[in-house]
Amino acid sequence: MKVRNLFSFTVELIQIRFFSFLMIIGFFVLVFSCQSKVSSDISSEIIEKKSVPQLDAVNIETTYNDSGIIRYHLTAPRLLFFPEERNSRKEAYREFPEGFHVQKYDQNKKIESEMSANYGKEFINEGRLYASGNVIMINAKGDTLRTEELNYKQKEDLIYTDRFFSITKASGDNMNGTGGFKSDAQMTKWTFMKTKGHVYMEDQ
Repeated sequence: MKVRNLFSFTVELIQIRFFSFLMIIGFFVLVFSCQSKVSSDISSEIIEKKSVPQLDAVNIETTYNDSGIIRYHLTAPRLLFFPEERNSRKEAYREFPEGFHVQKYDQNKKIESEMSANYGKEFINEGRLYASGNVIMINAKGDTLRTEELNYKQKEDLIYTDRFFSITKASGDNMNGTGGFKSDAQMTKWTFMKTKGHVYMEDQ
């Protein structure tokens, strides 16, 4: 009886140790599985640290001067400034997440044109303003441009888009385009890609 009990005890001890060994192996398998899921299944956008604005301002109103002459007057509910990131080669930019309204002046301090949109992003080094969402631009003559996306290059005095647009002259004439256009910021010199509607020509 003593020998049998000792053998039974030994078998039970081996079973307990073997079961504990399986539990430890299972734990490490679970840990490595979780680590693998983090690296492969979770979006990199969640893991990657997002850029933080260096400046966050609300209800802004500012002017831009050129040689002591006011050239632009800008208002916006909110302005975010992101500095240049050399490691990722991202240039500095200003963002207007809640929209903006900007007026451009000539040398006589008269409004040449004005633009408003639901969203804006200004690429500082490139000198380009990107506007989207109910973009409206009006020139000194009262001609009105409407589109959903518009780019403005300040140095080249150029506006352009490849989206649908609508132009309404102060006289009431209208032109629609589906393939985009290029024009100066005063909306006097146009190059159309695809158009339909009334094409207007001013008397010389």
